[in-house]
Amino acid sequence: MSKPLLILFGTFSGNSESCAEKAAHMARQRGYDPVLENMMDTSSDVLRQFDTALLITSTYGDGDPPDGTENFYEQVVNRPRFRLDHLRYSVLALGDSCYDRFCQCGKDYDEALEAQGATRFHARVDCDIDYDEPCEAWIEGVFAVLAEERLQAA
Repeated sequence: MSKPLLILFGTFSGNSESCAEKAAHMARQRGYDPVLENMMDTSSDVLRQFDTALLITSTYGDGDPPDGTENFYEQVVNRPRFRLDHLRYSVLALGDSCYDRFCQCGKDYDEALEAQGATRFHARVDCDIDYDEPCEAWIEGVFAVLAEERLQAA
């Protein structure tokens, strides 16, 4: 039986979406039923519907959320409406280290989810403009932790 897994992405140029699609592919291979959601098209309520979530976001300019995802960011980071004690999560942040607030949007999500009671099960990874290898390492790390947890629960 496959286990549902939420994969949220916020993107400006498509890089975060590409990482989300790679994570979804790996999820299917590992027996999960991934649900991909663009932060632009959803609300924070989606976080209450899943036990496990992967958040993948780029930044716009100096650490701001990508265009079109500001409402989701506002609901999760600045004006959370509910606790997320049931949720386990990990964050992949994409940015450009030439900016002072490198990967700030991803850092903000990571801190906000923890403050709302969610449990980080794998450390956030901050990626610079050459994000392919760190993205793949994060995906491998996420699914290694999830596989180990499955074994312990069996």
